[in-house]
Amino acid sequence: MGLAVVQMEIFERVTKVERVQVKKLLMGYPKMALQVKDLRRRDPATLTPNQLNKLREDGPKVDEINVAVGLIIDEDVKRIFEHRYIKGVKYASTLDAFWKENGRSEKTIDRRIGVGVDTIAEHLKLCGIIGKK
Repeated sequence: MGLAVVQMEIFERVTKVERVQVKKLLMGYPKMALQVKDLRRRDPATLTPNQLNKLREDGPKVDEINVAVGLIIDEDVKRIFEHRYIKGVKYASTLDAFWKENGRSEKTIDRRIGVGVDTIAEHLKLCGIIGKK
């Protein structure tokens, strides 16, 4: 009898639904990161219950997104991704900036953004922030 070979994945594949979840989360990231930064600077005793709840819910998300961005290996992907989502620059402006820089096509820029989104999604899935069952 032959042995069956089983390929295991370190990270589960990201689904379309999870990709949409991550993009939605990333669209609000710049504002969320600023709010969390502001709340962390304050004395916890002075925070309202709503502010404490916001910090408790969004603080880990911001931290894990920051870690996940650091996991993007390709520097070109990282620069385009950070420009689009971490800095919160609109899609059209991102295209303009990177198209002019090196003559990249829209599809190339989209692929690089997609690689970044997938990297973030894999990490957030691993942490249980998305893909909860």
